[in-house]
Parts: sequence; C-alpha cells; structure tokens
Amino acid sequence: MLDSNHFWLLGTALASGVFWLVAYILIIYRGFKDQTYGMPIVAFIGNIAWEFIFGLGIESGCAASWSSCPAAIIQARNFIWLLFDFVILYTILKFGRRYFTGFLNKYFNAVVIGGIVVAGLLIYAIVQEFWIKNLWGVVINGSTPEFLPLTRQGGSYYTGFGLNVIMSILFVFMIYRRGNVDGQSVYIAISKWLGTVAAYGFMLADGIQTPVVNVLYAIVFVFDLLYIKMVYDQSRREGHDPWRRA
Repeated sequence: MLDSNHFWLLGTALASGVFWLVAYILIIYRGFKDQTYGMPIVAFIGNIAWEFIFGLGIESGCAASWSSCPAAIIQARNFIWLLFDFVILYTILKFGRRYFTGFLNKYFNAVVIGGIVVAGLLIYAIVQEFWIKNLWGVVINGSTPEFLPLTRQGGSYYTGFGLNVIMSILFVFMIYRRGNVDGQSVYIAISKWLGTVAAYGFMLADGIQTPVVNVLYAIVFVFDLLYIKMVYDQSRREGHDPWRRA
C-alpha cells in the first residue's frame, strides 16, 4: 500500500537527483574545459564517501517513515551520482595538485584517497551510532519506540544535509580564494541550489522539519544564493556573459 504522500516524496527525491546530476555534469564539463576541478575538495571527499555508502546499498537511502519507498530507485539515483563523482575525482587528481604546496602537494593523491576512506568510516559510524526522536510514530516489531536509529530513519538525510552545509560554505570560499570562475558557472550554482530546494521539499513531505534540519537548510539556502551572486558578479568582471557560459 502506497503512503498518502508517496508521489510527493518520490517526485522531490527524483527532482533533487536530476538537479544535482546536472550540477555534476556541468562541474565535469567546466573542469575539463578550464583544466581545473569544480567542486571543493574537502566537500567532495565527504560527498563521494556518502554516495559509496548509500549508492552501493551499504546503508538504505529509504526511511522507515516512507513505508512504500522504492529502495531500488533511490539507490539507483545515489549510484548514478557516484559514477559521476568518479569523473570529478579524476579532475581533482589530475588538476588539483598545483593548488597546494609542501606535504599536500607531494602526497596529494594519497591525502585525497585517504580522506575519502576516513570520511566514509565516519559517516557510517554516525549512521550506526546516532538515534532520532520518532516523530512519525513508526512501529517496529509491534511497538512504537521513542527513538529510531539513523540506520532506519534519516541517516541519509542528516548526513547528506550536513555535508551539503559544508559544500555550500566551501563553494563560496573556493571562488573567493581563486578570484576567478575557473571550473564554475552560474548554471552549476543554480542547479545545486535547486537540488537543495527539492531535497527540502522531500523533508517537508516526510515531516522531518526538526530544528536541526531547518537550521541546516537555512545555512545551505543562504550560502547557495550567495554563491550564485558571486559567480555571476565574477563572470561579469572577467568579461563573460554568465548566461552564455555553461
């Protein structure tokens, strides 16, 4: 039996998948065109680790509150993101070393790969260890527990939104530090923002408007809009038409 809001949940989940996939594709395009990487490295490390866990089915991307969740579709969405992340990883390893000096320059590849492993272990540990208040009245084994483990409810949500906060802040710092729009475009920034809007629409449909989720979303929303403006303004300063530069 389908949940009453099943199609709203599915629609927003897939919309976020499409918008973020567009952002990934454009990041890859600009990365190769500008001979650089287009996603902040620290944010990418957490991002690809998350997609390993939820794209390979190590943890389920479905929440217990969404009883009719099509697990195969949600995992496929995450797996597709993972595939494109491998291409972004290639651009980071190929073009990223020159941005660093000393130890980070010498052992750049090892630091990036090692960071992915550490991030993956940390995300997995958080999902295993932390619990969330059972706001939905989910029944497990005939009873309604006061708290649910993140491995059953919201593990992908909370870790995903936490990583999104890091990514949004670091995108702003990346363009500020570089002082140019290499690897970046208005369309990347807008696609990321729309993906986050769709993800929050999913949260609304699932009834997970906790203070933590709302604060995380507000931070992402503000920084994503700031990033859009910064990319637009910097493009104009460099003589590019922001709307003609994919």
